[in-house]
Amino acid sequence: MKRFAILGLLLVCALAAPTAYYPSGVGYSWTYSTGMEQVFTREQNGLLVFERRLAKQPVSADLLRYTDSGVLLEGLLVGQAVQRYSPPLLLYPAPPLVLGQEWGGRSSFGGQSVALLGKVLRIEGVSVPAGRFNAYVIRTSTVTSAGGSQVMEIYFVPGVGVVRYATPDGATVDLVKFHVPK
Repeated sequence: MKRFAILGLLLVCALAAPTAYYPSGVGYSWTYSTGMEQVFTREQNGLLVFERRLAKQPVSADLLRYTDSGVLLEGLLVGQAVQRYSPPLLLYPAPPLVLGQEWGGRSSFGGQSVALLGKVLRIEGVSVPAGRFNAYVIRTSTVTSAGGSQVMEIYFVPGVGVVRYATPDGATVDLVKFHVPK
């Protein structure tokens, strides 16, 4: 459960905010080289449900809120149960992203403390199965009071979303296709 919370937090960091800059809306989907699919499936109580699937089966889902100050992670859906972040975590600041920009916050989730830090490191050209892009490279660091931690570089393209995830050991997950609902 805690692994899903951290994984979900990091994966959702890949997307979010007003549609033109951070793609969002029911029907948007992204498929990655691991077979993971990320989909905005529905709205629930004013929040967007961002679901991750493997082999078409739901793995986890986040509840996101888009505000003038950025994209907030409000909670995680586990089955039909909602677990809330208190307070919500800022996943992305208000657009546009700026080189050197930093953001972060602390929250409580499932009885433990969670800290998230993000920083825009650089703009870099990247080639993935879905195409060639100039991406903002964002380093996210997540730490929990239970001792869990994870660092990841996210290659974010405005209007598209995350085109690559990279871990410190050199592993990458690349965008294969992106669907915009009509």
